[in-house]
Amino acid sequence: MEQPQASPSPDVPHPRGRIDGWVDFADRLRATLAMGTTEPADWRLCDADFARWPLGERGVVEALAQSVLAHPKGRLVLLAARLDELPRRHPRWLAWRRDWTHRVSCWQAAEEDADQVRPMLLWPGRVGLRLLNEVTGAGVWSTEPATLQNWQADFDAILQRSTEGMPSTTLGL
Repeated sequence: MEQPQASPSPDVPHPRGRIDGWVDFADRLRATLAMGTTEPADWRLCDADFARWPLGERGVVEALAQSVLAHPKGRLVLLAARLDELPRRHPRWLAWRRDWTHRVSCWQAAEEDADQVRPMLLWPGRVGLRLLNEVTGAGVWSTEPATLQNWQADFDAILQRSTEGMPSTTLGL
């Protein structure tokens, strides 16, 4: 006879869950970044163009600054299909990035990989957020090590074929 499965204890955090739209994604992103301010963090951000992300918000920029700069090896790697929306939509983030270009790198996916660049925030080994439907913002979050490793592998595969983009300064005469 099959034993009924015990439901998880309310004290034990669930290792995964749903993201129910862009507002939920943005709220979870803010909360995840806030968690990263308490310890050193390496971040992986991925999106076609980051147009719908709250990167320009003062609190988001401050959280990124605290988490990336809290440790000598803290880094942020941003991967996009197109980088042209970042300066238009997120000037505060861009200004912050200019001062920390040695810790914040921006990459543009190869043209053949552009359609594979999906919205994702990854704090390797800790937590990840990944949208499955870019129109509705529906997705999943996870703290499961195997899931996070798979997401990291997906990110790395596209990153390896990408080119560095968005120089921190523009040289001119």
